[in-house]
Amino acid sequence: MDERNWERIGASAGIAFVVLSLLGGFIYPQQPRVDSAAATTLHWVHAHRTAIQTGMVLGTFASGIFLWFVALLRTALSRAERGADRLASIVFASGVAGAALGLLGGLPNLVLAYMDAQPGGLQDPAIVRMLGDLNSVLFGILVPVSMVFLTALGIAMLGGLIGSRWLGWVSLVAAACNAISVVTSLTFSTYHGAIWTIPAWAAFLGLLVVVLVLSVTMLRRAGQSTEGRPATMAAA
Repeated sequence: MDERNWERIGASAGIAFVVLSLLGGFIYPQQPRVDSAAATTLHWVHAHRTAIQTGMVLGTFASGIFLWFVALLRTALSRAERGADRLASIVFASGVAGAALGLLGGLPNLVLAYMDAQPGGLQDPAIVRMLGDLNSVLFGILVPVSMVFLTALGIAMLGGLIGSRWLGWVSLVAAACNAISVVTSLTFSTYHGAIWTIPAWAAFLGLLVVVLVLSVTMLRRAGQSTEGRPATMAAA
């Protein structure tokens, strides 16, 4: 496979990740707040079971496809760093870890949906509570990995190794929102108001913006002639 086709596949994977993440994330209403009664969570699962299962399927594909995009980032950064692979290694490792944790993060809701569909349904409120809380905990574990990914990528863009400087700042702001989300998701065992969900949504949407813009930039470059290409993946 030549370089341009490799870039096309990797960049297209990044765009596909964004589309699948948006579809999977908004195909069903947000889970009831963390201190809701088990009956409330169970009613949410029962009312949106098909949508939850569909969202988990979309999320699974998104996590797998994301690996192609992360591999392209590693190639681009390694070339720009002339083999030093400092930021390239961090971006690649955190991207792979994020994809794996993204798969695990959807399991609690998927198990709830499966159990609700079984004969007799899901009756034990303790199990409902445990799986609902586990969803928040797994999200809290994923967030710092995403923070590392966005921080390393932001530093690379500010240093002119890839992308553009303005996108580097977007990446760092999204990383900061992830840092706040670590605290709120792992320490808040009760509801503290909708305002605390803002950093989490900002981090999620910030990640998608960074991936989308980088993917479009790389896809555009892949369609250009290889003659006269710069050594880095910086945007025109």
